[in-house]
Amino acid sequence: MCYNICMDDLKQTIASNLVAYRKQANLTQQQLAQKINYSDKAISKWERGEGVPDVLVLKSLADLYGITVNDFLASRATKPKKIRLKDFWAKRWLITLLSAGLVFLVATVVTVVWWMIVPEDGRMVAKFSYLTAIPVALIVTLVFSCIWGKLWMRCVVVTALIWTLCLLLHLAIKIVQDSYAWMIYLIGAVLQVLVILWYILAFFIRRGKANK
Repeated sequence: MCYNICMDDLKQTIASNLVAYRKQANLTQQQLAQKINYSDKAISKWERGEGVPDVLVLKSLADLYGITVNDFLASRATKPKKIRLKDFWAKRWLITLLSAGLVFLVATVVTVVWWMIVPEDGRMVAKFSYLTAIPVALIVTLVFSCIWGKLWMRCVVVTALIWTLCLLLHLAIKIVQDSYAWMIYLIGAVLQVLVILWYILAFFIRRGKANK
C-alpha cells in the first residue's frame, strides 16, 4: 500500500517537472515530441502522470534542457532550474565547430610547414591536406551529433562524409589510374542508398516505440 502511494507521488512529481521544464524551454508538446522523436500523445500521457518515461528518455530530456535526471525527481517544492534552451544548444554547436576547426588548424600548420621546407610541393600538399581535413572534421562532427544531435543530423553528416571521401579517393586514384577513378562514386551511391534506408528504418523503429 505504502509502495503504491510512493510510486503515485513520484509519478506526479515527475509529471509536474516535465511540464515545468517544457514550459521554461518555451516548447509545446508537439515541438518537444519532434525533438525527441516521440509522439505528442506520449508526452501528454507522461505530463498527466499516467505513465513515466524510461530512463533513456529522461536522459534525453535532461540533456535537452541542460539539467540532470535527478532534477526530474525533485519535489514540487523545489523550484526548477531556469534554463535557456537556445543558449544551451548554441554552446553545443560552438563546441562542435571548435573541434572541427582544430582539424583545419592542423591542416594549415602542416601546409605552411611543408611549403616552407619543400616549396615546389606546397600546392599539392595544401590541396590534399585541406581535402583530408574535411572528412576528418565531418567525423568529429558525427561523433558530437551522435551524442547531442537528432537522427536527421547524423544522416546529413554521414552523407557529407561519404561524398567528401569519394572526392578525396577519386583525386588520389586519378594520379595513378585516370580512366577508372570516377567509379569510386558508384560505391558512394550505394552507400548513400544504405544511409537513406537506415534513416527510414531508425525513424520507424523510434516511431513504433513512441506509439507503445
